[in-house]
Amino acid sequence: MKKRQHRAWRPWAVAAAVVLGMVATGCVKPRTSGMTLGTASGEDGSLQAHLDVDNPRVARMLVVEDVHVGQTRNGLLRVRVRLASRLSRTYTAQSRFTWFDEEGLEVEPDGDAWRSLVMQGKETRTIEGVAPNARAASFRLQIREGERTRWIVR
Repeated sequence: MKKRQHRAWRPWAVAAAVVLGMVATGCVKPRTSGMTLGTASGEDGSLQAHLDVDNPRVARMLVVEDVHVGQTRNGLLRVRVRLASRLSRTYTAQSRFTWFDEEGLEVEPDGDAWRSLVMQGKETRTIEGVAPNARAASFRLQIREGERTRWIVR
């Protein structure tokens, strides 16, 4: 009867297996956000708009139609973003504004929580955000997929 020999795992094989596992499960690039719309101060001091897409699925569901940046009577930064649903059914997402000062530091990091955003089929909706104080000079609006909930009536 032959004895089975156990081979020791080579370090490179273990590392390759871990990397392949991470790629297969999507852990390489976390998708905590779907789309991020924001502004940043350019070299000349003007606001430059940018749109980043972390989750292509969210970008297929929603489209940014218009962005309006202005000020309230008190001099606070106000942002209005018009979103449109590309779907013919209800889509549930979450949104949150983050505000930054002129140096790029976050203003009141714990100030804004994720808010539910329910878009009916082909609906257009405007999301508005007002900065928490006058130090805010730029913003970022994050939109991510929301959780589907089912109401149970008893």
